[in-house]
Amino acid sequence: MGGSSDEELYIRWREGSVDAGNELAEKYCQPVLAFFASKLPDAAEDLMQKTFLACMASTLEPSEVRLFRGFLFGVARKQLLRHFEGRGNLRGETPVSHVSLAELRTTPTQRIAKEQERTQIQTALAVLPLDQQIALELYYWQKMSVGEVAEAIELSEGGTRAKLHRARTRLKEVLARMDR
Repeated sequence: MGGSSDEELYIRWREGSVDAGNELAEKYCQPVLAFFASKLPDAAEDLMQKTFLACMASTLEPSEVRLFRGFLFGVARKQLLRHFEGRGNLRGETPVSHVSLAELRTTPTQRIAKEQERTQIQTALAVLPLDQQIALELYYWQKMSVGEVAEAIELSEGGTRAKLHRARTRLKEVLARMDR
């Protein structure tokens, strides 16, 4: 113990050495935990464990890992991105890695507020004429393009844009009345 490089320890760990795995864990558990704790304190421990499991299960040959620490934090990054992707916090095609932590992280209070807002919007949508409701739902919730919505509701793209504009205006009016 103590004299081997991280890369040598990783090779031995992958070959089955519990001691080598323990030495790597002793050295890197706290830094990896800190990496996750600064972003997701409630999930940090779980993500740290998943990171070490993913290192062990990597399809990359241990001899191909030139710098273990870089490899380890690369695996940690992938675990973090998968975690956020799995939570469905994103809209559209934006990669998780291009979004700020503030946009990705939601507190329980924020989740409750979002659910209340969604319920209020659904209630307001039910007041709109059905074609307006459908157009808004397809455009915003199904993330369809104006052309796709136009095809679905059998209007021209110009007519669909006008319908969406009227529907948004009407929805804002209904929501304003509900707030009063």
